[in-house]
Amino acid sequence: MHTAKDKWINTHYHLHWDVLYQYAFTILRDETLASDVVQEVFIGIWNNFDGLTIENAKAYLITSVKNKSLYYLKNVPFNTVQLESVYHVLTEHELLTYEEENLFKDQLLQLIYNKAQEVLPVRCLEIFNLRFYKHHSYKEIASKLAISESTVENQISKALKTLKSNLPYTLDFYFLLLYLFPTGDYYQIIM
Repeated sequence: MHTAKDKWINTHYHLHWDVLYQYAFTILRDETLASDVVQEVFIGIWNNFDGLTIENAKAYLITSVKNKSLYYLKNVPFNTVQLESVYHVLTEHELLTYEEENLFKDQLLQLIYNKAQEVLPVRCLEIFNLRFYKHHSYKEIASKLAISESTVENQISKALKTLKSNLPYTLDFYFLLLYLFPTGDYYQIIM
């Protein structure tokens, strides 16, 4: 005899498996892990069924898969394309929580910093770091390094152009800069 729990699990497993798997795979980019996440969500529901109140099964399952996927991603190093893909998928379905948004922002900032260290000349990197990571004004940087403000501006422009050509961004690079560094320095490059 099938219980209410059996019926609920069987019905929603068969009804939503494909959507949940695709959602987990889009976030995780790993077939086995995506499958495991969906399985774990259903196992969790099975184990806690009597204490759960699920009004909208699909929404509950998608949220559970998202949360379980993010749990697995917390300690996984990303490359730029993976990180942007995850961010796009999550924002496409719903707004990120403040904590999730900060996690992605921090990881994107680290990726940009790592790439800047690889591709920018020493002086250009120093100016880039002072502007974007230490939030110094052009005037403060010029004074600190005993150079002109126009030199600072030229070096920032050079840094941004170099990074744009060296980062494999799938999202619009300038949108990303606005999101990560809301200083407006990139505006002159767009025009």
